[in-house]
Amino acid sequence: MKRILSLLGVVTAVLFASVVGAFYDEISMLKEELEQWQENNSADFTDVVARLDDFSTPVFRDVNENQWFNPYVASLAEWEIVSGYKDASGNMTGEFKPGNSVTVAEVLKMAMKSAQIDETKCDGTALNPYAQHHWVLAYVTCAEQMGIRLLRPTVLTQLDRPARRAEVLSVIHDAFGTQVLPLYSNYSDTAGHPLEADIAFATINGIVSGDTDAMGNPTGTFRPDDPINRAEAAKIIYESLKSQMLAENIAAL
Repeated sequence: MKRILSLLGVVTAVLFASVVGAFYDEISMLKEELEQWQENNSADFTDVVARLDDFSTPVFRDVNENQWFNPYVASLAEWEIVSGYKDASGNMTGEFKPGNSVTVAEVLKMAMKSAQIDETKCDGTALNPYAQHHWVLAYVTCAEQMGIRLLRPTVLTQLDRPARRAEVLSVIHDAFGTQVLPLYSNYSDTAGHPLEADIAFATINGIVSGDTDAMGNPTGTFRPDDPINRAEAAKIIYESLKSQMLAENIAAL
């Protein structure tokens, strides 16, 4: 435990370093050091990682076993965080449609289910006019009461529009009650973005990693305002859950 506190102390000091390049070098070194610590104490993490990685059998007919996103989608389906599409009669179609853009409503539901928030416990009704008579009404009611930034009553976010990449991170952070530190991102297209700190924080924690070219090399971009598809959103939700569970297990040691 003393070792963890020592690492956290160093991380805190580094977070406020003035030189951005040196900051990321230090973060990288600290992550490697923490990973080495986890390896040396692997018994403490075996159970939690096994629970997260246990599900990989495809559960949707349009998600194949060999597709990169299958483990993430299968796990979230097993945990009842995602459920796929329904037809006009309300029957499950067996499709996940991984290439479809994820909507604000969909990512809100996924984030709140991941954070184990019971939407039935929130009293009152949402102020967002787009939420009235919408299937996500209860989640929006909770989101407004919790202070989820994208769903603040003054924002009037349309729920059926595609969610943007940076917005997905902010909704997840807010749903989990994560304290996002005031960080600067090192992507070339996120400087000054309203959600730059969320992007930087998620990058440091290994939730996202930015764009790559055809050879798999980083391009240095993130495209914060581009839409994100359902497969990508599933991976981000999964990695966020994994990071959260590992953090809770470290704190419990």
